[in-house]
Parts: sequence; structure tokens; C-alpha cells
Amino acid sequence: MRAVLIAIASVGLVGCVGSLDSGNGGAGGGDGSNTVGPGTNPNPVGSASMAEQMFETNVYPIIKSGASSASDCSQCHDAKAPEGNTVGFVAEDVADAYATITSFQQVVGNFTPAEAGILTQVANSHSGRVYSADDITNITNWLAEEVTERSGAGMTTGPETDDQATARVLNQWSGCMTLTDFNTAKMATAWGNMTDNNNSKCSSCHVNGYMGFIATPIVTTVDGGSPGLFTELQTSVTYMTPYFTVDLSGGPSAAKVVINTTAFMGVSQAQPPHVDHDEFNATNNQGMTALQTFYTATMAHVTAAGSGACSPSLLAPPPT
Repeated sequence: MRAVLIAIASVGLVGCVGSLDSGNGGAGGGDGSNTVGPGTNPNPVGSASMAEQMFETNVYPIIKSGASSASDCSQCHDAKAPEGNTVGFVAEDVADAYATITSFQQVVGNFTPAEAGILTQVANSHSGRVYSADDITNITNWLAEEVTERSGAGMTTGPETDDQATARVLNQWSGCMTLTDFNTAKMATAWGNMTDNNNSKCSSCHVNGYMGFIATPIVTTVDGGSPGLFTELQTSVTYMTPYFTVDLSGGPSAAKVVINTTAFMGVSQAQPPHVDHDEFNATNNQGMTALQTFYTATMAHVTAAGSGACSPSLLAPPPT
């Protein structure tokens, strides 16, 4: 299925904008500064954020380390000119780097190793990229600090970590999704035909998962054919995350899947670094109505299952 996505990624992308306004004064707060501002998912601690410092000092040099480095992401994921069907999350300058990467839910998820694409993709041998043991430690420590600062609590203790809780609820969510609920909510019809403020269909760019987001009228993936929305949401953390994420604000024991409003709001308003994206109404549209209906139905299955599972998770690879 992943091979299908790669093979057809460039189909139907005429008019789609892949570059981001990173390192451009127009992307800042109107003061002419060469930054993307706080980004669409700013750290609540602000300038006092230890997480931001850890990213800039310990993580940014890993993902922007030059073409000869096995850990380098910038060759394909450059924020100004991402290559092909990729997400441009690596800013050219360190001053823009933190706001840029944290604005892409596909890359950071809920800031746990189980959901953050910066780790899950490389662990799945993404494009031959390889992290050293020290790289993994630095990235994991940064993510842990993000969870601490964003939850407003200290490091979690007890029988389950934030990462384990995230993996648990993501696996359960995948198993509790049903095709019947998906079709009843009219998810594929709603997202496949949803339009932005310029009356352009979201699917004109995102039908094949462009920039890590999929919107298509196709329901299920068929071998040799285009990807289906239900299949991708149920089997891929990358494509599930922009729609659904895990809320850890109540601690691991209260972890739950929620609709990813942060991702939708930032992109819909063309906030930096998504300044080239056409704006759309993220609170009142057919897509969000369908998503809420599907979410409510799936959550009902989760609640009924309690601590158990509806059916085995289909996430590939399933988070652990």
C-alpha cells in the first residue's frame, strides 16, 4: 500500500503549493523579522521553553546535518522546497526551525515516540534514514520535555508512561473504527468534495496523501489502485494523526483520542508556516461535520470496550 502511495503521489497535484514561507519576513508578525512566528502549535511556556532549547541544540543538528549524513532530513523535507509528496518541516535557519517542525502534526503528533513521525518514520526505514543511539535519545528527551511543558505537569510516574498510553489508545482506536460508521458519517464524500474559500476541492491536492494529509472520495484502498480514506486512517499513524491525536492532559491513565483541532485551525487560517495554503472554515464545514459524526460513533465503541479492544489494531507498524 505504501508503494502505491509513492507511485501515484505526483498525480493530480497541478496548482498545489508545496513550499512554505520559512525565512521570509512576510511570515512573521508583521515586523519584518525573518521568522515564522510562534507557528501553529506554539509551546505554552513561550520563550522560557526548555523544550525549544533542547530541539534547537540537540535535535535540529540531527535532522539538518548535510546530504552525507544518514540522519539528515533536509534534503527531502526542506521547508521552502519539499521534494515530491513530502512534508517540509526542516527550516533553513535555526531561528525558524522550532516553530516550523511543531506546526506539522504528522511530524510531532502529540509529542510522544508512539505518535511522532520524526521517530516512527525512521524506525520504519523511511528513505534509508538512520538515527544513532544518541540521536534517538536526544529526540526522545526533547519529545518528553514537550509533553511535560504542554501538559503543565511533571514527568509521569506509575504503571504506564505517556508513550505507552499513546500507543495503547491509538491501537484501540484503530481497532474500533468500522467501515459502517465511516460510511454512515459520509466521510469520503464529505472530505473528497470539501472546498476551500477559493472553491478548490481539498482532494485536488490531497487525494493521494500530499504533504502528509489525505482527502479523497475513495473509501478503501485496492491493490494497484489509489489509496482510500478509511484504509489510511485505520492503518497509518501518519494519515490518522492530522485527523485524530491523543490527549495526555489528564495523564496516561486518562489518555484519549480527540479530533485534532489544532492542526485544522492552523492550516485553515494560513498561519505561518502554512501561509501558502488556501484558507477554509475549519469549524463549520461538511468535512468537520462528518468527522465529528465518525468520531462520536468510534468513541462509543471505545467506551463500550472499556480497557479491552474492539478488534486487533491495523496500524502498520502498530506503535508499541
